[in-house]
Amino acid sequence: MTLRKVASASQAGDSFQILTADLTQNFRHSVAAIDLVLDQQDTSPADLAIRSRRAYQWLKHLDKQENLESHLDALQRINLFLPAVKLLPKYKRFRVEFIFFHTSALFQIQGKSSLIQITAQESLTSAPDAVLIALLETALGRPSQSTRQQIREYTFSPYYQSTREHLEFLGIPKGSFAKGSVHDLSKSFKRVNLAYFGEQISEPHLVWNNRLTVRKFGHYQWDTDTVMVSRTLDQRRVPEFVVDYVMYHELLHKKLGVRLVNSRRMVHTNIFHQEEAKFIKLDEAQSYLNKISRK
Repeated sequence: MTLRKVASASQAGDSFQILTADLTQNFRHSVAAIDLVLDQQDTSPADLAIRSRRAYQWLKHLDKQENLESHLDALQRINLFLPAVKLLPKYKRFRVEFIFFHTSALFQIQGKSSLIQITAQESLTSAPDAVLIALLETALGRPSQSTRQQIREYTFSPYYQSTREHLEFLGIPKGSFAKGSVHDLSKSFKRVNLAYFGEQISEPHLVWNNRLTVRKFGHYQWDTDTVMVSRTLDQRRVPEFVVDYVMYHELLHKKLGVRLVNSRRMVHTNIFHQEEAKFIKLDEAQSYLNKISRK
C-alpha cells in the first residue's frame, strides 16, 4: 500500500472502496492460509520466527475492518501532511515513501537509491494529526523539543499502549515465552508478587530474551507491559533468587512508572532505590550479576 496508490484511489470515484475491498480479501486469505498451516503443524504464532510472527500479527490486525480503515485513513493524512514538511537538504532529492507496519521500533528510515522509506509502528495509525505531523518532522526535518515531546506523550497514552500490547501478543497463547530450559518466569513472578507486592501487581507478559547478555539482564517494556529477562540467567548454575531479583527490579519499573524531568525520562529515582533495597538478598544477587558482567 504505497502513498501514491492510496492517493490515486482517494481521488477517483469508487476506486478507494475497490482498494479497500481488495485489501480486505487479500488479508483474509493470507491469514486463513497461515492459520491452516499452523493448525496442520499443531503450532501457534508463538512458534514463528520473530519477523514472520510480526508479519502474521500485522495481517491479522488489518483483517479487522475498523483497523484497516484506520490504517488507510492514516496514510491519507500522511499524503496531506508530507508536502508541508521542511525536509533536511540531504533528503530533498529523494522521493519519500511511508509505511505502517508492526515493527519493534517506533519508526525507522531506510534509503534505497532515489527513495527514502519511513516505516512506522502500526499502533500510530490512530494518532491525532499533530502527532503524525510531528513524526514526519522528526524523521525528515529538524524537530524541536516540543515536536519530540508530542510523540513521546502520545506513546505514553493508554490508547497507544493498549494497541501496541494487542499487536505484540496477537494470537499468542498466554505464557508462551515464560518457561525457560531451567527457570520459569511465571513461577518467579508469583513468588515475587506474593513476597513483595502482596499479590497486587497484575501479571505482565513474561519473556525470555533470546540473546545472551553480560551487561543488562532484564528490561520492562512499558508500552507492551512486558518483563523481559536475559537468557543468560536460564542456567542451572544461576540461583533462583538471582532470577527473582531481576524480576523484582523490573516489576518495580512497572509499579513506579516513569517520571519526566525536563523532558527526560527518569526511572531509577530515589524512591525506586528505596524500594529495591527491600529485596532480601539484594547484595548477593547484585554481586552475582556483577561477576557475570566481568567475565
